[in-house]
Amino acid sequence: MKKIIIVAGEESGDMYASNIINNFSEQENIKFYGMGSSKMKKTNAELLVDSSSLSVVGFFEILKIYPKLLKALNIMKKSVDIINPDLVILIDYQEFNMKLAKYAKSKGVKVLFYISPQVWAWRENRIKNIKDCVDEMAVIFPFEEKYYKKHGLKSTYVGHPLVGNNSYKKQYSKEANHIGFFPGSRLNEVKKHIPIINDVINLIHKRNPKERFIIANSENIDEKIYEENFSNKDYVEIITNENIYKTIDMCKVAVAASGTITLQIAIKKVPMCVFYKLSNTTYLIAKLLVKTKFISLVNIVLEKKAVHEFIQGDASSENIYSEIDKLINNMKYRNEMINNLDLLEKKLLNDSSKVTIYDLVESIL
Repeated sequence: MKKIIIVAGEESGDMYASNIINNFSEQENIKFYGMGSSKMKKTNAELLVDSSSLSVVGFFEILKIYPKLLKALNIMKKSVDIINPDLVILIDYQEFNMKLAKYAKSKGVKVLFYISPQVWAWRENRIKNIKDCVDEMAVIFPFEEKYYKKHGLKSTYVGHPLVGNNSYKKQYSKEANHIGFFPGSRLNEVKKHIPIINDVINLIHKRNPKERFIIANSENIDEKIYEENFSNKDYVEIITNENIYKTIDMCKVAVAASGTITLQIAIKKVPMCVFYKLSNTTYLIAKLLVKTKFISLVNIVLEKKAVHEFIQGDASSENIYSEIDKLINNMKYRNEMINNLDLLEKKLLNDSSKVTIYDLVESIL
């Protein structure tokens, strides 16, 4: 019996982890143990730690949940000792996972890191630590493979998981007539984004009462947070959907917090803008450390400003309202963005790897 410990601390990682587990579900000679949340709970993996409350953004915000993180890390370290796995798969969630990688490596366990820490974007000095603790990187962008190989680390490009199958191509709704808001999957970022979304919706409703809105809620967040903070419940629908593409298909435009969701909206060809709000201290520190020109994955992959980004002070209700209005009513602008989103899908598909993450896991075992 081959034993695998798989660790995901965020919603996107939980989705990718569950895909891996489900891919091997019929192989009786492989047993998965994991740290994850809503999607991993639905697999046949033995859940060791529920990571639902362990995802935050911000240097100081992490301190608030540090005792929980430390407890989870200790459980996972003990699990490495008790289970003695053949392989540890670590998905994104870099600060936590690099500590676990170091421990697993010290115990002689093979470590595969899937969804690379963005060392090419900030804190490049982490590369030495990665080389010391990780046996192989499974990366989702072609330039990452070249980057790690240049630094002497074994790296395999496995393609982007969002286009790894055709599930996103299914049309779930014939009527895309809502303005959709995607506030994020972490509780602390959702709390920061709710006031902005509330103001934008009120502004649009005041000027066009016929518009209808949906807010895509993460499975890991209680819908009560919106009920407690929203003043416009009559024309706003909160949707907690296991399949995010169903929600995206209802939208004629989208306003999304920076993250994996921007790529999911992009490959569905829904015009969008991206926003994000951090604490002022975290924002100032991030500005000093981050080297990339853009924050949204759409713009990073396309290497140009394909979608508008409203960050920190620019993330005002007036700015976002103006962009939504442009995306709905300026057909030339709207179609130009759709063409760019089409280019992004083609880029991800054209860059498809001959080796999948499933192939790589099997070859390591």
